[in-house]
Amino acid sequence: MSAEPLSRNQRMALISIALLVGVTRLLVLSLGPWDWDEVLFCLAIGDYNVAWHQPHPAGFPLFILLAKFARLFADSDFHALQAVNVVASLCVFPVMFAVARAFRFDYIPSLAAALLFAFMPNVWFYGGTGFSDPLGAVMFLAAIAAYLHAGTSTRRYVLASVLMAAGVLVRPQNAVVAVFPWTIATVRLLRAKRFRAVIAGSLVLVLLVGIGYGIAAYASGFEAYVMSIRGHSHNVALADTVANVGRPPLFEVLKMQLNPFDSAKVALALNLLALIAIVAGRRRVVAEVLLTFVPFFVFCMLAANPAGTSRFSLNYLAGIVLLAMEGTDVLARLVPRARIVVHAVIVAVLLGRLITWGWPAFATPRTTQAPPTAAAMWLNENVPLTSTIFVDGSARPWVRYFAPRHKTIVVNSIESVVEHPDVAHSWYVQVGAPPPSNAVAFVRPRNRTWNLVTKRGFEAFVQETSDLIEFADGWHGLEQDGATMWRWTKGHARMDLGPTDTPRELRLRFHAQKPVRVTFTLNEQLLGTIVAQQENDLRYVVRGHADRKNVLRIEVSETFVPARNGNSDDTRELGIMLTGWVWRGV
Repeated sequence: MSAEPLSRNQRMALISIALLVGVTRLLVLSLGPWDWDEVLFCLAIGDYNVAWHQPHPAGFPLFILLAKFARLFADSDFHALQAVNVVASLCVFPVMFAVARAFRFDYIPSLAAALLFAFMPNVWFYGGTGFSDPLGAVMFLAAIAAYLHAGTSTRRYVLASVLMAAGVLVRPQNAVVAVFPWTIATVRLLRAKRFRAVIAGSLVLVLLVGIGYGIAAYASGFEAYVMSIRGHSHNVALADTVANVGRPPLFEVLKMQLNPFDSAKVALALNLLALIAIVAGRRRVVAEVLLTFVPFFVFCMLAANPAGTSRFSLNYLAGIVLLAMEGTDVLARLVPRARIVVHAVIVAVLLGRLITWGWPAFATPRTTQAPPTAAAMWLNENVPLTSTIFVDGSARPWVRYFAPRHKTIVVNSIESVVEHPDVAHSWYVQVGAPPPSNAVAFVRPRNRTWNLVTKRGFEAFVQETSDLIEFADGWHGLEQDGATMWRWTKGHARMDLGPTDTPRELRLRFHAQKPVRVTFTLNEQLLGTIVAQQENDLRYVVRGHADRKNVLRIEVSETFVPARNGNSDDTRELGIMLTGWVWRGV
């Protein structure tokens, strides 16, 4: 099924370009871990236990094994993970070239496909992180090329099975992309009556995968390992798949997957070229590309978290690129005398746009620590070991990894912090938008990097527990426009404030839609009643409880429903809009 052999000059050009592309892989290395998964991988290098989600099921045994080996030479766990990905990313260009050749693309389209895929912003970016996706994608692409190149050779078929097993030992769910190439290679051998080759390849695949995950289960405890897989699968099914009623509609997910890093113009161009290939390209080539990559594309639509599309797309983007190059060739054949020129112009425009779009997105991760990482590091350096750290569930792995010697208590809400007996002289950490003031905030701008990553972890904060404010009963959810944030009350609202043994300043800024009487009481003691104007700024200096939470109650004399005015569909009962809130020492 492969194309014509390469000439010596073509091989030399391929090697030269591969080396140049390889250098660019070193330009996008992230400074530290950003996402939850990366921190779990760091924990797993020191103490591998899938039952403790170090890392999460099914355990990524090959990725962690390679990282453990790299750790012998690296100065940190994250750099060990990163080293594995850098090696994988160095293989992206030659492996993608091999895939294109396996689908019978000529030399120039294969070269172009490999270049475009290597410089896809998400492919480029994730090669410098601590995720497992780059290694998994390269292994599966290599398996696809090997299966399609195998012919009736036992050696090639067994090699392809080894690569397939390696991919499964990194990310088993992504094996969907190699099902069709495996089927083609297996059927070809069966027709040639090479039964021993099929048996040998199948045994290698099954044994390697079985041994790898068997070791993962043994290291974690077999019963605990099975239970963790069942629990994780159940949670994924509820949160990530179409079973989640809060998931975006399938058409929206489809648009996200066709534009996985939210670059509308270049994504539109690639998809239009792919559509041209589907309509007018070589039928057999187009069919084989679709049969290879569409199953995983559909799997992502139905069973993957849409917020992680940029990362998951590494395993089907190769198919879009191949179809785009087939569509480019369709256009180039319209002008036979300038065929190479047409190819060169289209590829140069696409490549230039990918590079210029992607490069600014790499600056922030390359030069700064991610907010959750920075927050956990700050706690480790600034909070005494005698203090308790209350850890919101969103920040748990970061604190476990970066502040391992501190006493920590994992909580699900600020309310459980302010009611805890150890709340005095403690700290609280959360991955999320920091309060308006009186917190140590860590924030990354939602610039172009936002388009490349799972959209979380751009804000984190730490705060002394005495300064905490919990929005309890009678509040609508937090709203923000990027510059400011606010919360609407109902007719009655309660705020739980952290305990304190010193005088405190309570400051509230709020907006009233119309003049209303607002009453404030703290611990059942009246603070004051005002007739609120459009904009209000109140400040009270008070003494509160030192051993338990302080309860502030707000009562609004009259509420309104925006929908009743006819210019809104908001049916909420609204009292006053709180735009600023502070509870701090005087």
